[in-house]
Parts: sequence; C-alpha cells; structure tokens
Amino acid sequence: MFKEFKALLSFFTRIPIYVDDFDFEDVANHFYLIILIGYVFGAFSLMLSYIFSYLFPNLLSAVLILFFVEYLNGFHHIDGLIDFGDGWMAVGDKRKKLMAMRDRYIGCGGLVFAIFVNLLAVASLSYILDIDILYLLVAEVCAKLGMLSCSTFGNPLTEGTGRYFVKKADEKFLTVGVILSLPLLLMFEGIERKIAIIAIITAIITGLCMAKIAKKHFGGVSGDILGASNEITRVVVLIAIIASFKLFSLI
Repeated sequence: MFKEFKALLSFFTRIPIYVDDFDFEDVANHFYLIILIGYVFGAFSLMLSYIFSYLFPNLLSAVLILFFVEYLNGFHHIDGLIDFGDGWMAVGDKRKKLMAMRDRYIGCGGLVFAIFVNLLAVASLSYILDIDILYLLVAEVCAKLGMLSCSTFGNPLTEGTGRYFVKKADEKFLTVGVILSLPLLLMFEGIERKIAIIAIITAIITGLCMAKIAKKHFGGVSGDILGASNEITRVVVLIAIIASFKLFSLI
C-alpha cells in the first residue's frame, strides 16, 4: 500500500519521488489513498498561510497560497478545468464536446470558466484566512474526496489515464475515503465541527454532480474531468464553509 501511495504522490504532485515500475492498474486499485494526498496539499497550504499571513494582507496571501498549491500539482488540475470548460461550453453532441475538450488549444469557454473558478477560490481563501486557517486543510482533503466521489459515481471513457481510476472506484472506495476524511473533525468542536461535516457532505455531492454532468455532456469521466472536479469541489466546499459560518453566526 505504501508503494501505491508513493506512486499517487509522484503522479499528482511535483515532489521528486522515484517509483519503480509504475502501473496504472495497480495504483488504481488503491485510488482511495488520494485522500491522503489531500492531507499533503492541505498541510502545504497551512504552512504557506502561516508564512504569508505575517508578510501580506489576506487577498495577496490567498493568491500566493493558491498559486503554490497548484504549482505543487504541476497545474494538471487547472489544465483539466480548462479542458472541461471548453468541452462543456462547446455546442453539439457528445462527440463534438469530447473533441473540444481534447483539443490542445485553449478556447474562450475554458479560459473564462477557469478564470471565474479561480477568482472564486481566491476570494473564498481570503475570507477563510479570517475565519480559521484549519479549513484550508479541510478544503484540500475535500477536493480529493470530490475527485473520488466523481470517479465512484461516474463511468469511464475508453481513452486516457483517468479511465483506470474511474473503472476501479466503487462505493467501497468512497466509504474508505470518507473514513480517511473523518480525522478532520477532531480538529474542531461545536459549530465548527458541524461545518466540517457539511464540507465533507458537500464534497461528495459535488463529485456526484460532476459525474452526472460528465455523463450527460461527454458520455463518461476522464482524467480532465477528475482534475476539474478537484478544482470545482475546492471552491464549492470553501463557499459552503463560508455560508455555513455566516448562517450559524446568525443563529
């Protein structure tokens, strides 16, 4: 299992880890470990928040945190988000939408989609820095839970490396993913713990919605859609945390 975790870490991050005999089929059998990758990204964003909060205002800190987190991923999920936006905005049947998503050129739909998603992410991160920076860890773990949910409820396309993860993922994977996410609740008490629970539920629902959208527009889930699920789930979870905090504050 440690070997598969190392393989996932080398695939989803820029951390220089040597993996001997990387096998997608074998790694996909342990795709639920993607939640642990979320903890790595979350710990990294927490470290950055501690550093930047002493140097910069929240808005600038939020931009830098998002940039370095995406850099750690090698901007792969951003690329998936852009491709997903291009395909989703394309006019035509599933074949034409797939062609638009796989086109190497960036279209207007993908560009605008990525800009707005990242603007929402920066604005939300800026606000989270005022609430509780521990929610940065929650957001990154939930982003990976959203990917796992999308792969669980989605059906694989016939091409691309993403099909290995989608083909292997099932309800057992998602159950393990939720269990691995539960330690997040230990960091909070009272209302803040309830907000963390809402974040986990939101991540699962967002992944489910992404799988449904992918099936309707493309016929299935690809690696690009999994990457887009990560980015979109992060934003939706951050917004859900902020909205929940506001609502609970009014009660």
